[in-house]
Amino acid sequence: MIEAQFGLDSGELARARFEWQSAQNVDAAGAAASRTSSGYLRSLTGRIAREPFVHFVLLGAAMFFVNHHLEERSRFTRITITKEQVRGIADNYRLQYGVLPATRELDALVDNFIREEIFYHEALKLGLDADDEIIRRRLVQKYEFLQQDLATPVEPTDSQLLDYYHQHLDQYRRPQTVTFTHVYFAPDGRGDLGAREAAQVEASSLNLQGLTRAVDQGDRFPGTYDFAELSRDELARVFGREGLAESIFAVEPNHWSEPLRSGLGWHTVYVSARQPGRQAGFDQARADVRRDYIESERDRRNADTVAKLRRSFEVVRE
Repeated sequence: MIEAQFGLDSGELARARFEWQSAQNVDAAGAAASRTSSGYLRSLTGRIAREPFVHFVLLGAAMFFVNHHLEERSRFTRITITKEQVRGIADNYRLQYGVLPATRELDALVDNFIREEIFYHEALKLGLDADDEIIRRRLVQKYEFLQQDLATPVEPTDSQLLDYYHQHLDQYRRPQTVTFTHVYFAPDGRGDLGAREAAQVEASSLNLQGLTRAVDQGDRFPGTYDFAELSRDELARVFGREGLAESIFAVEPNHWSEPLRSGLGWHTVYVSARQPGRQAGFDQARADVRRDYIESERDRRNADTVAKLRRSFEVVRE
């Protein structure tokens, strides 16, 4: 019937049926493959989405873009001038000139402060603070001040002070002192030898007269003529370390001395009193003991802090 309708013989009809069935099989296979591929992709996508490594990569990418965004924004640094800073600027002006700045002057000072802040931030961006010895020393100094504040010990008890006093008795010995008056002879004009001879003559004359004070004799001294209870260190600050400051402790009291040399010239001195060195009692030395104890404790705490910090660093000396 079909053969007659389309004019096909039986061989051609069989061949057409085969080709039609083959096409149907190919379409079915393609659809199945398509369904299989789609399912595989969904399965693969699910597995990838659950992988921690993928999460890590995505998080890193997000952080990169956020950091880039923040870096772009950081190019515009905000400088905030607080009321306290403005008051500080005005107070500094007052301390320097004795009056508060006028409005226009204050505005100019604030503008200068802003200019310095801008330059400061730009200098940091350029790394100008690196390898700068002055900045390094200043930062070290500020940290040391901070550490000293943090290392300040609490108020010591009497028992602690007494223990410290007994452990450092030599620190609280009162030194030998001398009380005297003098007559001065300058080497200017008469020379060193002439000044010594003048002092010798004056000492003999004063002893003969029995005088104990003669500020109107000799040359004008650039200081006082009468000294009470001076120690060696105090004498050295006035007359120099050598000569008079040492020799005066061997001078016979109540008698005008042989000429004594100082860093300023020649002198004859009249020693009215000499006090031997003695141990100061705890009550007398309490203020000094407290000061020394606190300073010692601060030094100890600072040393402990430095040692602790040093342990957190690996120091390599090449």
